[in-house]
Amino acid sequence: MESLRFLLYPFALLYGIGVYARNLMFDIGILRSRSFPVWVISVGNLSVGGTGKSPHIEYLISILDKLSSKYKNMNIKAEHTAVLSRGYGRGTSGFHLVTDTSTAQEVGDEPKQIKEKYKDVYVAVDEKRARGVKKLLELNKDINLFLLDDAVQHRYVTPTFSILLTNYHKPFYEDHLLPAGRLREQRRGYKRADIIIVTRTPHNLVDVEKKIVIKKINPLTHQKVFFSSVIYDEPLPVYPDCKVSPKIEKTTSVVLLTGIANSNDLRKSLLSKAKEVIHINYPDHHWYTLVDIMKVVDAFNNISNPDKIIITTEKDAVRLHQSSVVEQLGKLPIFYIPIHIKLREEAEFEEEILRYLNASHLYKPIEKVI
Repeated sequence: MESLRFLLYPFALLYGIGVYARNLMFDIGILRSRSFPVWVISVGNLSVGGTGKSPHIEYLISILDKLSSKYKNMNIKAEHTAVLSRGYGRGTSGFHLVTDTSTAQEVGDEPKQIKEKYKDVYVAVDEKRARGVKKLLELNKDINLFLLDDAVQHRYVTPTFSILLTNYHKPFYEDHLLPAGRLREQRRGYKRADIIIVTRTPHNLVDVEKKIVIKKINPLTHQKVFFSSVIYDEPLPVYPDCKVSPKIEKTTSVVLLTGIANSNDLRKSLLSKAKEVIHINYPDHHWYTLVDIMKVVDAFNNISNPDKIIITTEKDAVRLHQSSVVEQLGKLPIFYIPIHIKLREEAEFEEEILRYLNASHLYKPIEKVI
């Protein structure tokens, strides 16, 4: 691995020069970032995939909703909130508003997933974020908060504040530039963030280990570092007609179907509960073909154990609704496992969010309900 990385360093150097030049042009004003008279929260990472950007967007939606009930003058409602994503993996381009009838092929799996969970929130996709914000404000001038998904490198919109995510198991400070590593830009890019969240942390992470990680990150004076973990919820049916109860016990054989950036944690979680896990893994945002699905069906049918089940992720479930796929999987016990994010320092995180929202001076100061 190290020898291959060494061979790729010249290409990483060339890539790094291009990224550095682009960031420099933004820093000195040759490339301009546009500001909007609304709150804009940017969420992203320095690396390629695997940090859990979309689950953290969902977490922010929930936190902001919670804060709205605690503080007066906040004026952040679901119908005044918008999520804007690039819509990675979609078969379209340009601006698209995500609706109940939108397909994952049209808008991407993650925006579709977010819209299904938060019906009142505006969700849209546009590879040009400034255009996307402008079009959403044209649709509803009362939108006052934007969550920009995967936007750390998309600097054409000036955020009110920026949240940088980094994977505990693959932190940016130990990574290298593409193609020698997984970094999209130099490590120093973390300095543009206001908040840093170390994601996918073990549930038993102790304070000493947290301090070591914070020391390695070397946050600037104004930067706060938080730690989040993934919580796996109870399985839910992929298709509404499923009548089987989703039980995973020590006697259960599981066929696990994934097409996400990081499926190791889910696989390990299932291994701790089930008799066996047969993992069929594909790249992130993979669009399943009939051949892929038949591989899953065959794996399931070849298990002699009558106590068997198919498990997938929430993001994958969004991509399993093509008619040809439903025809093959619709009668099998297939379930997805929803996840949610838990922040270890949630109260402190809420205070930090409020501090940045107030510091923007866009609206009246947010005050606690008496």
